[in-house]
Amino acid sequence: MTYGVARLTPDEQMRLERAYQDLMLLASECEVPAVRANARAALALVAQALNGQGLRYEHYSKNLKRL
Repeated sequence: MTYGVARLTPDEQMRLERAYQDLMLLASECEVPAVRANARAALALVAQALNGQGLRYEHYSKNLKRL
């Protein structure tokens, strides 16, 4: 049995890219350590989802504050 390749719709891709940008801001600018840490974790998952679709998103950045 073969399965077709599932791809994101343009709207879904746009939503993930927007979530990526929002999480990047939270991970780098939020003053609440728990929020920063969880934003980084979520950012890694969103980056993984985007990379799985053949898009290249880095979830490591020099702009992120240290915990």
